[in-house]
Amino acid sequence: MLLSTPLKTTLLISTLLVLPLASSYSFAWEQQSYINQDTSDSAVKVWTKTVEGSDFKAFRGEVIINAPLNDIVSVIRDTQNVPKWYYKSKLAKQLKRLNDHQSLNYSVTDLPWPVSDRDSVILATVTNGADGSVNIQMTGQPDAYPRQDGLVRVPKLEGFWKLEPQNTQTAHPSVKVTLQVSTEPGGEIPSWLTNAMVVDMPLNSLSNLKKRVESGQGLTK
Repeated sequence: MLLSTPLKTTLLISTLLVLPLASSYSFAWEQQSYINQDTSDSAVKVWTKTVEGSDFKAFRGEVIINAPLNDIVSVIRDTQNVPKWYYKSKLAKQLKRLNDHQSLNYSVTDLPWPVSDRDSVILATVTNGADGSVNIQMTGQPDAYPRQDGLVRVPKLEGFWKLEPQNTQTAHPSVKVTLQVSTEPGGEIPSWLTNAMVVDMPLNSLSNLKKRVESGQGLTK
């Protein structure tokens, strides 16, 4: 059956309107549940998202930390002590301080045998928002530091920390902290490990960060 021109035009417009919605739905953030985990913290929320063209999901985690914003920034930017709270972090160090707002950092992530540990070189850039928020953008720079024996270099990483003050007018400040990361880990990693890591990484890291900051650990007095 032949379609009239007006009808064909209507169908084409309808299709074009539906396609973006379907695409957006396919790659929407999905909130994760985590039950019966000793390290779980009900204050931490975690989402994962399928990344177009990648076999690895991105993750996003959020938590409210009851502390001044500057205290949280101080702990996050204290690179050498990051392994004390960031999940599976084996080593972290600053390679170069570029200016007051940028640094080139190196980290090693501990993975279970027989999977090789991963190392990352990350350019961290701090910016301040007009609303009082702080954003720390993280961009992988895999060729900015020599390859290390026994480690697989992460070839691609994009992410950020976002810190948003919630009640600065009170004597008990709180900050919403968001951590979002999308990465290509390089080499071969079994699917069960990647699926676990995209939940465990933000869940444990944000839970540990909250405990560390609120207890006053790692803060310079």
